[in-house]
Amino acid sequence: MRTIRGKLLISMSAAVLVTIAVTLGLFVRLIDDLMINQVKVQLHGQVRKALHVLNDGGLGELDRVDFNYVVRDVMLDADYLILDDQQRVVSASNASEIGQTLHNPVYNNEGIGKVDGSKVLYTQAKLNDLPYRIFLYSPMSSVRGLYGSILRTTLLSTAVSFVIILLIGLLTVSYILKPLNRLKEAVDRYEPGRPQADALPDDLPGEIGDLGRTFRFMAERISEHQKHQVEFLQNVSHELRTPLMSIDGYSYAIRDGVVDQEEGLEVIASQSRRMVEMVDKLLTLSRLEALDEAWPTQPIELDALVQEALGLMRPAASARSLTLSLAGGPLTVRTTGEQLFRLVLNLLQNAVRHTQAEVSVLLERKGDSGWMLHVDDDGPGLAEDEAEAVFKRFYTGRNGITGLGLAISSQIALRLGGELTYAKSPLGGARFSLSLPSGAEEEQADRRDRQQA
Repeated sequence: MRTIRGKLLISMSAAVLVTIAVTLGLFVRLIDDLMINQVKVQLHGQVRKALHVLNDGGLGELDRVDFNYVVRDVMLDADYLILDDQQRVVSASNASEIGQTLHNPVYNNEGIGKVDGSKVLYTQAKLNDLPYRIFLYSPMSSVRGLYGSILRTTLLSTAVSFVIILLIGLLTVSYILKPLNRLKEAVDRYEPGRPQADALPDDLPGEIGDLGRTFRFMAERISEHQKHQVEFLQNVSHELRTPLMSIDGYSYAIRDGVVDQEEGLEVIASQSRRMVEMVDKLLTLSRLEALDEAWPTQPIELDALVQEALGLMRPAASARSLTLSLAGGPLTVRTTGEQLFRLVLNLLQNAVRHTQAEVSVLLERKGDSGWMLHVDDDGPGLAEDEAEAVFKRFYTGRNGITGLGLAISSQIALRLGGELTYAKSPLGGARFSLSLPSGAEEEQADRRDRQQA
């Protein structure tokens, strides 16, 4: 059976059967030992009575019929043999055995032996002043027959108990599986677009309730992810629609001679570059979120990397008479230089776009725990409700500008094993801080390995 119900019932039945088998085996062994010991005690008592009769009356005056009453008991009917030194039977409870020789001689005073090929429990003793001994025995089949009724009763009660346990097991399994089936039906009905409260139950008991809550949490995350995907597609459509409309409009304008051809071609070229840049950023963000690309690490002079990024931004800063500065360092870290450079450049582009007069970069080492990079500007900064939303894809700020730079930077920080956060800058504007702990490259490798596994 492949169902949980079938597996539980099979497991429970197997456990009960094994328990019953072991218990019955031990019980039979115990009863057998107790019964054999009891028979031994009775045989000893009967041997003593037989010796008393034989020693007083002698073997010649022995009446076999009367002697049979001596050696037999209320519970146990024993048989006897009187043997000479050559193991020859001189008297016996069964007349047919007189004159025969005992082919399986026994030497112990008591134990288990064989008479006429059958196992017997015996006790023997030597007669006083006579070369004879009395051999008193009872077949093992007779001994075990004494507790046959006990064993049959035990087997019957065990069978009834097994049936009762099986019924209880069926009820228990049904009780356990009922909420699980409810959860299964709810998951089958689940659709990301439906309200989660209507789809998944929240009143399930015990561990299944925990599983249900986990499913609810997962469903909420799926719905949230779907919502973000829809918003993302809407934003992409909107962002691509604007340059496409410009290209389309200027194409018709050039054809109709409404605008100067040189001017129209320049607009078409700039809008095409804008679309190419946007698509490139989308591909970059998709690769970052896929977590399937290995990033090799190496020692990086962080201050030199920041200086290189500042050098690329100086023409744009000079055009607006902005001041760019670097404080802190020198600082050597082990990380991925290419991705870290892209992150720093994105932060500087964002700062130059929004600052009024100054952009500064500060490098800090946090002892043995890691290092930080701060990018400050003296622009308007962000409102409280924008502090986290600014890292989302296609976030539109108060000035109407939409972009992917900070979303890409945040993903790079996560892939590097660090975090990108926002705070109020000492310059009065925005401060974006990248913090990376020591050993972040190992964390990055571990995260990549877990994703690949």
